[in-house]
Amino acid sequence: MIKRTILALSALLAIGTASSFAQGPFCGAVGTEGCDAVSRTNPGIIGWAVSCTVVRGPVDIVNPDGPVVRYGDESMALGPATTATTRAVSLGDGGSATVTFERPIRNGEGPDFAVFENPFNDYFLELGFVEVSTDGERFVRFPATSLSSIDTQVVSYVDPTNIHNLAGKYKVGYGTPFDLEELRDSTGIDIDSIVYVRIVDVVGTIDPQYARYDAYGHIINDPYPTNDTIWASGGFDLTGVAVLYDRGNLSFSPLPTLRSPLAIYPNPATDRISIRNASAQEAVLCDMAGHRLKAVLCGNGETTIDVRDLPNGVYILRIGATAHKIVKR
Repeated sequence: MIKRTILALSALLAIGTASSFAQGPFCGAVGTEGCDAVSRTNPGIIGWAVSCTVVRGPVDIVNPDGPVVRYGDESMALGPATTATTRAVSLGDGGSATVTFERPIRNGEGPDFAVFENPFNDYFLELGFVEVSTDGERFVRFPATSLSSIDTQVVSYVDPTNIHNLAGKYKVGYGTPFDLEELRDSTGIDIDSIVYVRIVDVVGTIDPQYARYDAYGHIINDPYPTNDTIWASGGFDLTGVAVLYDRGNLSFSPLPTLRSPLAIYPNPATDRISIRNASAQEAVLCDMAGHRLKAVLCGNGETTIDVRDLPNGVYILRIGATAHKIVKR
């Protein structure tokens, strides 16, 4: 969740007794020996997500038909992650965010992309599954591991050495890396042409009725509940997805034909943005602060937005439940 001050004291107390927790087999917090966290300023980052679609989950999974989270919007998952814990989009219990990139991600040497969340310290970790897809239909999940005890419900402390292949392992400003090589034997995806990355909130309760499980059948125990009625937030808070390897100008087989009817071009734009959309939806162009600048109603065929009067820079185009980064030059 976004407003963590209520739990901050208990989290600090838990950290004070961290030595009483058994250390797991995986790397630990940022700054510890062998930590694989990816800093948001890592020079190996060559790109960030440029579009995002969020499916909001409920504020609390025990009331699945109750209110969904509302904190943040899709634009907060676009572009470089920051160190501001308030710049994030909340997914809610079991919610998800699917992001795309300027070019498909490919399998390189070591980690290929990193997912950023906004923990205010090294141990208050809200976790998420990570899935990838080439065609937007077949998604493959990274095999996650959680070795945290389920004797008691986690309120504020998760030992990162017990966590592997779960987004949200590191504090704000540091991403969890993922290596596509681990999915080489998966069917239905091309690990040299990953078009979509999806993050799915882990509902951290140890109640078997609502719990989420890792790849080996272990219940994943992370802070629960995380709902905040004041901020209408809860669950995984996505702040960015960084690309470490993409297709660029490398010679690969042709990209798959995407099934989405939406097309936005040119990008970067000089005078007009064209939108081709098969359904009637409002397209809203905003600045990076979220201020509404222009709006048009899209329909069958092509719709244009005149941007000649706008300063050069980066903007967000929202169409239905998706957000896209637009560059004006």
